[in-house]
Amino acid sequence: MIKWFNVKAKNGVASLYSNNITLNTTAMYPFEIFDTVQVGLDEEGNIVIQPLSKAVVEKGELDESCLLKLEKHKSFARISSVSLMKQISEIIGVSLSKNAIQYGTSWDSEQNILTILVKGGPK
Repeated sequence: MIKWFNVKAKNGVASLYSNNITLNTTAMYPFEIFDTVQVGLDEEGNIVIQPLSKAVVEKGELDESCLLKLEKHKSFARISSVSLMKQISEIIGVSLSKNAIQYGTSWDSEQNILTILVKGGPK
């Protein structure tokens, strides 16, 4: 019997910097067709990222200040916002700098969100 590898099953890595969140190839995989995201915190204090379709964004029902551009590259994706990272740093109690702090990620296909597992501690 052959067991096939599934890249979606593998957990990704998110690197937090003072000015951006960078997702490695595995973590960015679910975002391939999306250019806009929302970032928030779940009830456990983990960072959550939700991809937004162009149709949802164009409806205009979401607060524009909550919409963030997702820059995609061949081997990583990035959400850049000094303001966002300052808020995250204060809320999760971690000092962010030009040196990355890496956390594991988990994709929830039912809720359509990527969770950065900050409560589990850095990798």
